[in-house]
Amino acid sequence: MLGLFSPIKKQNKPVMKKIFLLVALVVSFHITVTAQRDNNDSPQPAARSIYGEIGGPGILSLNYDQRFKGQKGLGFRVGAGGIGFLTSGVFAIPVGLNYLSGRNGHYLELGAGASAITITDGEDFFENNSSTVFGYLNFGYRYQPEKNGFTGRVFVSPLITGAGVFPFYGGISFGFKF
Repeated sequence: MLGLFSPIKKQNKPVMKKIFLLVALVVSFHITVTAQRDNNDSPQPAARSIYGEIGGPGILSLNYDQRFKGQKGLGFRVGAGGIGFLTSGVFAIPVGLNYLSGRNGHYLELGAGASAITITDGEDFFENNSSTVFGYLNFGYRYQPEKNGFTGRVFVSPLITGAGVFPFYGGISFGFKF
């Protein structure tokens, strides 16, 4: 086993210093270019949208989504939904973080979150109910215009529950960006 790591110990220290300096130079150049580009960009307001979702962690839900700044990058979602009839059904509250990468209104969406679920089967909502929380991931496509207007999403959303992972779950949503 020691023979596996022995070539590392025999490397020439000046070569390692050169590699380290090269990596440090590339990283500092990247940081400088990014900082200059960010200073020249005019600040954009955070993109916000409201959408209805069929499938996904809210089952059948209404959601609010917002970027922390700008039109893409890191953001969050929160919603309420479920499905049921009169006194029995499922109520869900999905919350999560997501990241948008792309341009011109076409984005790859990646995210993760949790959904609180209450299942009820009784004469009223508070009778014979049980609650749980499950995790979810989100991989999908989002159309979100640069200005206000229609937004849509198609996604796969694996569910992570106490009973296991359900990888082939997903949904579709339509809404309005403002």
